[in-house]
Amino acid sequence: MAEMRIEKETWKIIELVIRRYPDKKREYEQYISEIMASSAAAGVIKSELEEYSKPQSVTEAKAMKMTSVYADRLKKQIEAVEFVYNNLRPEEQKLMRIRFWTDRRRNIPYLKIKDVSYSERQMKRIVYRIIVQIGKYLGEIK
Repeated sequence: MAEMRIEKETWKIIELVIRRYPDKKREYEQYISEIMASSAAAGVIKSELEEYSKPQSVTEAKAMKMTSVYADRLKKQIEAVEFVYNNLRPEEQKLMRIRFWTDRRRNIPYLKIKDVSYSERQMKRIVYRIIVQIGKYLGEIK
């Protein structure tokens, strides 16, 4: 199997999405709970002419509020990371957690990852596979 080259910038973007996953998941869940907790009147603009068609229900108002590009992007990133993570073997999941989620600011170097039973080369191959799968899901890689 020939390895395809991934642009450096693309690789960095995908790594950043993975590293930010825990924080973004919390942020997204908070965003969703705020929308679900908000009242029907919140966020609904009423014009004096009543030309604005008001949502018919609380659910409709919440659904309209949820059509946010930001929320959609967050959701897609979270789904991408979770989909790939959940399809890894437990030892590979452990590698992903240690490498990307131990330190929010940087990836843990392969040679400092001691708690997994992989060589440096195996870890690089697993991380490459993770990056490619998430990249394809996000549309960063074709």
